[in-house]
Amino acid sequence: MARREAHRIKDTATGKIYPAKAAAGRELAHLVGGDPRDNFVWFKIARSFPDRFLVEDEGGDWVRLDAASAPVGTLYVREDEGRASAQAQTRLTTVEIDEQKFAMVKSALGTRTLRDTVDRAFDEVLVRAARVREVERLRTMRGLELDKRSVMDKAWR
Repeated sequence: MARREAHRIKDTATGKIYPAKAAAGRELAHLVGGDPRDNFVWFKIARSFPDRFLVEDEGGDWVRLDAASAPVGTLYVREDEGRASAQAQTRLTTVEIDEQKFAMVKSALGTRTLRDTVDRAFDEVLVRAARVREVERLRTMRGLELDKRSVMDKAWR
């Protein structure tokens, strides 16, 4: 089974770099009135302060948590969600699962439990959607200044 690598987290408010999401969660749990021993407190923190934190991507660059290049499983907060609706919410449900498909997806994602597999699969879909949006943004140059000569001249110094 594939081992999930730790993703370094940078707190832009303090400049501190944490070796992993769990370490950031333990130290910053007080921000959301959370328990530092709760393994999932990081997600509550990140959802409460999505603009405060950066994650290191595969290229070693610091990117927003919702960036297309952010590691899968970091967190994804949709741009059109308000702060209140971005709070962590879960629901207990009954769903029929194709056991063969579940086993294949679990193996592909390197997860162990159904909950981890579903969460990780959701992350994969959301990251793919973010990449599609970024490609469209680059295609249309919407919000970018890469077509301005004055900007590009400075980039190649």
